[in-house]
Amino acid sequence: MDGRLNLAVYTKTPPGIIQPFRNIGGRFDLGWPFFQEVIKGWANYSLHRGRRSLILVTYHFAKGDHHRGCAGWKYDTGAAQVAAQKLAEQTESVFGKMPRMVYPIVVGVETDEEGLVLHGVNGQTLDMAELTSCDGLEGKVRDLYPDMDLQMVTDLLPLLIGNWEHIREVRASNRPPIDLEHREQIIAIGRGFDWLHLPNKALIIGPYSHEWPDAVATAGKIILGNLNDGRVPKKEGVLLLVSALSRDEEGSFGWNMAIEKTRYLERVAHAILNEKVPELESSLRVLSGVTFADTRKFHPIS
Repeated sequence: MDGRLNLAVYTKTPPGIIQPFRNIGGRFDLGWPFFQEVIKGWANYSLHRGRRSLILVTYHFAKGDHHRGCAGWKYDTGAAQVAAQKLAEQTESVFGKMPRMVYPIVVGVETDEEGLVLHGVNGQTLDMAELTSCDGLEGKVRDLYPDMDLQMVTDLLPLLIGNWEHIREVRASNRPPIDLEHREQIIAIGRGFDWLHLPNKALIIGPYSHEWPDAVATAGKIILGNLNDGRVPKKEGVLLLVSALSRDEEGSFGWNMAIEKTRYLERVAHAILNEKVPELESSLRVLSGVTFADTRKFHPIS
């Protein structure tokens, strides 16, 4: 998903149930070795416990104004959807279709009402915002995904019902659509930012494709524009927040490797920003650390 999306909130799901992989613009490539290792580790964690895994590959758009959509795709919802479909196809080519132990589905996220649009295997769609009730929802899901395991359907249903309820709450609140104009002042690089969900606060860059340094430069230019245009106070400065995720205890070699990964990401990101957006240097502060996967606690490193 794009770093601006928060499926836990949209589906009324406690944090930690959905494992987000977040990247600016929602751009991913399963051919990139680091992303491969991340997905491989995630899938193995489930498969070794006899669990099937459901992957929601998302794109987002706003029905009220396309400029509240994804700037990373120049507000071209069709292009964003095609990219999501390609990632789902990459996943199928890696894990296979039978038996469906890892099942990817493409999901649109409409950000005005924060509703989900599910894309089925036969070209059908299910727009949760259009349902008047959740009666018969299981049958609708099985029509979309006739080869989906029954347990996967059972696990998906609470997310969809939660989303249907959330849409009603958004409508009842009469709130204006969330303004997705860029107002960020944090560049967050790496993994472990599940807790970081303040709208328009941070641009999150997961190194999930070979183009991630270019994304750092793009983020730097966006934030420089925010400073110059007065969308964020210059006196507060800009934060480069870098994190690696570790499932190993502090002091283990796995933890120490995460520290080295953080330092590598910081070096590359800092060099890119100095080269491409040198105007940020005087405003830039750096905070680097390791996030422990079991607690989501961030441990700063020197």
